[in-house]
Amino acid sequence: MDKKILWPVLAVLVIGLVAIFYPRRASEPPMPLELPDPAPVVAPEAYPPVEPEPEPDFVTEAAPEPLPPLDESDAEARAALAEAAGAELVEGHLAQDSLVRKLVATVDNLSGDTIWMKTRVVPQQQGLFLVEGPEDARYIAPANYARYTPLVKLVEALDTSRLAAAYQRHYPLLQEAYEELGYPGRQFHNRALEVIDHLLATPVVEDPIRLEQPHVLYKYADPRLEALSSGQKMLVRIGPENSRIVRNKLIEFRAAIEALSGTPSPD
Repeated sequence: MDKKILWPVLAVLVIGLVAIFYPRRASEPPMPLELPDPAPVVAPEAYPPVEPEPEPDFVTEAAPEPLPPLDESDAEARAALAEAAGAELVEGHLAQDSLVRKLVATVDNLSGDTIWMKTRVVPQQQGLFLVEGPEDARYIAPANYARYTPLVKLVEALDTSRLAAAYQRHYPLLQEAYEELGYPGRQFHNRALEVIDHLLATPVVEDPIRLEQPHVLYKYADPRLEALSSGQKMLVRIGPENSRIVRNKLIEFRAAIEALSGTPSPD
C-alpha cells in the first residue's frame, strides 16, 4: 500500500499523499514509480481560446532575484523546501527529481479520480494496509492510521508564513509548470485555492470506515465515499484525527497565501 516544503501548496497537500490510491491487499507489491515523460510540445493554436486570468497581485511584489530555469530547478527547490519545511520531510517523503512539475501535476489531479503514477510528488511508502473484521464486514483498522501519523506531524509543525513567502518567491516556476499541463492563460494560484476548497469540503468520517473487496483492491462500502475524488479519499483514509490536522493546516495556509494577494478567505 501506498511516503523552504517545495512550496507552500505542497506543504498542505503532501500530508497523506502516500494514500492516493485505493487500499491494496497486503500481499500486493507496490507499483514502481516512473519518471514523467517530457511534456509534449503543443502549438498554441491547438489550445482552445481562453480569456487569460490576471496574475495574482503578489507576483509583481516578488523578490527580484532570478530563478533557475524550470528544467534546472531541482537543486534550489530541494534547498528551499528543506529551509522552509525541514530536511526530514524533504529527504524522507518527496520525489527525488522533477519536483516542481510533479508538485503541480499532483495538486491539479487531487480533485480527480486518480493521481497519475508518473507524476506523484510523494513516492509510494512501503508497508501493509491494515484491515479488521470478518470477510463480509471489513473496515480500516485504527492501527493503520498510525502509518501516516509521522508525516502528518511533520506537516503540522510547518511554519505557514514562511511557506507562503516561499510560494510567492517561486510562483513563476509553479505557473510555468502549470501551463505545460495544457492551461495557457490560467493561473496556478487560482487552481491551488480551488483544490484547497475542494479538500476542505471532504465529509468528516468517524470510525469504522467500512470496506468492500469486489476484486483485488478494496473500495469504500459507502457509495458516497467511493464517489469522492482521490484527494478527498486520502483525507478519509488517513483517519479522523490526522484528517483534522490536515484540514486545520489547509485553512491556515489558505489564509496565508490569500493575505499576499489581499483576497479574503472564505468563512
